[in-house]
Amino acid sequence: MLTDGNDPQALAEAYIHYFDVVRADTPALLDEAYRLRYQVYCVENPFENTAEHTNGRELDPDDDRSIHALLVHRRSGSFAGTVRAILPNTNGPHRPLPIERILAEQHSASKIPWPKHSTVEVSRYAVSKEFRRRRGEELYADIETSDDTSPTMSERRMIPYITYGLIRGVVEICAEYGISHICAVMEPALIRVLGRFGLEFESVGGLVEHHGVRQPCVARLVDMVEGSRFRNPMLWQYAVQAAQGVENLSPHIA
Repeated sequence: MLTDGNDPQALAEAYIHYFDVVRADTPALLDEAYRLRYQVYCVENPFENTAEHTNGRELDPDDDRSIHALLVHRRSGSFAGTVRAILPNTNGPHRPLPIERILAEQHSASKIPWPKHSTVEVSRYAVSKEFRRRRGEELYADIETSDDTSPTMSERRMIPYITYGLIRGVVEICAEYGISHICAVMEPALIRVLGRFGLEFESVGGLVEHHGVRQPCVARLVDMVEGSRFRNPMLWQYAVQAAQGVENLSPHIA
């Protein structure tokens, strides 16, 4: 975690100086998200079959109801990461989220502990290889703690917190769409890393084979906000408190 010598608000402001999170709400920005996903999910980590994505973009049937965010490195203009939130189907017959289909396959669908009308599924978390730092952490290398108490807010120092921008993107989407719960199918190691920052997820059902061993899980958004407030002040200052509309989350909690 951040040391007592660090000022969370100053760190959050320094982060904004180097990175920006934007909504991928134009064809050009969506194309950048799909390109980055292809690089991470098809080339660097062969989770998806490249033969099914011959144009260098990775898409799937749930993209038509997803809201996408991109993290932009301001100095270079390059896209450092992307993530999407799959919205619940509120019009017409229920359209299961991917996690619901996975739980149904393992006969755990009856254990779903979230309101279907106000839950998003977060997926396609991808960080450019250019910004992944440490050897042996090819997929989640951007999350790291720091004991550096130097007052210099350098760009190098911000790199370990790159995922904060993607978290902010998800929180902003949830605030805009009145979302109360977040679910995901994640690698257990990533769940533990997020837990260190106060982003606690509850396991749903058992481990599944889905691009490797994964754990279906869910979190109540207001609990994640409060958890980050006390356990990771910088994350709260940047990704939660600064996200427009977060102060209005409470009325949406089921």
